[in-house]
Amino acid sequence: MLRMITPMFIYILYNLYIINNMMNHGTIAELLFPTRCVACGRYSGRLICAGCTAAFPLIRDPVCRRCGKPAMYYVDECNLCRGRLKDIEAGVALAVYEEPLRTVIHGMKYGRMWRLARPLGYMAAVRIAPVLGETSPCVTYVPMHPRRRRVRGYDHAELLARAVAEALGLPLLRLLERTRHTLSQTTLDLRGRRENVRGAFRATTGRTPCGEVVLVDDVMTTGCTLSECAGVLRRAGVKRVFACVVARDLVNPEMGEKGSALFSG
Repeated sequence: MLRMITPMFIYILYNLYIINNMMNHGTIAELLFPTRCVACGRYSGRLICAGCTAAFPLIRDPVCRRCGKPAMYYVDECNLCRGRLKDIEAGVALAVYEEPLRTVIHGMKYGRMWRLARPLGYMAAVRIAPVLGETSPCVTYVPMHPRRRRVRGYDHAELLARAVAEALGLPLLRLLERTRHTLSQTTLDLRGRRENVRGAFRATTGRTPCGEVVLVDDVMTTGCTLSECAGVLRRAGVKRVFACVVARDLVNPEMGEKGSALFSG
């Protein structure tokens, strides 16, 4: 009898948890399923506790205006992006791709912690807002291949973009689609990254309805993927593309070294 009751009891509790979250009432859910911080594992009632949020290695000005890399002083292009990201008007990143942010992003992408996209997207929106000024762009994202999305169950970049759009009060539009499955960029050098994403995206319509676009993704390393997407958008009629990512990886794929840690946080 107990073997029959226990699974049903767990099923009921789980559905109560889902309904409770959908109604935005967290008290019951916290009693039944206490929330751990993804980064440190402590029961904090939040997916990212205050301590880990404060420990994010935030990128402070000055930066490279094109790719968002920390710099000694403001530059329009840095050594890593010079001549390569010409279709990107400006790029910003919330923080350096280091702990504890690295663990949080991994949880969002690979740990089915899709709810992390909302707080991360809101924080990234704060970073991009001053760059936009008086403009009113639409927001889009670097899409996953449909096959990978089916396996994962969601597109983390889409969820990030939705949060950015919501925070800024801007429309979210699906302007890009991935035409072929690509290798993970993390295993490739700079040349390999360029070739890997070349021709891998296309515009969803012949001409985009937006003159200016905020292009959202989770991490920028060399910017090859963002640059390829920005080029597609420009050819589809977009005049200016602003890149917005949660994290900026300072690894140089050509040298295998970390960039200068010119940041504070």
